[in-house]
Amino acid sequence: MTDIQAALGASQMTQLETFIARREELAARYDRLLKDAPLRLPSREANVRSAWHLYVVEIEAGAGEAPEDHGAKRARVFSRMREAGIGVNVHYIPVHWQPWYRGLGFGPGDFPASETYYRRALTLPLFAALTHEEQDYVVKTLGEALA
Repeated sequence: MTDIQAALGASQMTQLETFIARREELAARYDRLLKDAPLRLPSREANVRSAWHLYVVEIEAGAGEAPEDHGAKRARVFSRMREAGIGVNVHYIPVHWQPWYRGLGFGPGDFPASETYYRRALTLPLFAALTHEEQDYVVKTLGEALA
């Protein structure tokens, strides 16, 4: 790390509480705005404070939808959001699908719960500078993409 990077990091640390508080506010706002959407929202635990590094929702399965269909549905929503200029993302590929673990004999189907989660998970934009107007646009566009 360079001296400039260290100085920048140190100055950012003085604002950490402000950044976390803003992310908490935005996460709570997502919770309110998305409460009726066909999504599983991030869980919250009593006595646990999150820094809200990511806000990951799970797209609920439709009636009669097979687990392998989840990925196609998420891909459609992902594409529509990206086409609308919204930086959604997908986190993270199941560990047992990684090359090193495949070399140990693991593969698709070994951990169905993690695979289902991966196929349904979508990370929404969440950063301290996100405005309410931008967040409203994310929610509106997501609702349209889910319809």
